[in-house]
Amino acid sequence: MLTVRLLPEDELAGVADPERCVELAVPRRIEDTITVRALRLTPADLVRLRMETDLALADIRTEAMHAEATWRQRLAQWHADGRTAVEANELDTALLSRVLHGLRASL
Repeated sequence: MLTVRLLPEDELAGVADPERCVELAVPRRIEDTITVRALRLTPADLVRLRMETDLALADIRTEAMHAEATWRQRLAQWHADGRTAVEANELDTALLSRVLHGLRASL
């Protein structure tokens, strides 16, 4: 879990860039060991990071929703094609084969 901490004034004394007063602790897992890397940012950097993260997550959500909608449309079409083939009384093996192939590919 990320942690954000505003550094106290005494920790910033003598630091080359005191504007970087926000510490972002980022845990990293390497094999069975978890290490924490601390990054110092300016408040503006932190806000920019938050905004860019929100935009990236929104893009990912949008892409996932589009992929799910496309998958549902394909599934509905395969279902309709399969139903049509079964109701036709004459089995169209090529159509049923495409339906089965589509269903297997979606799993």
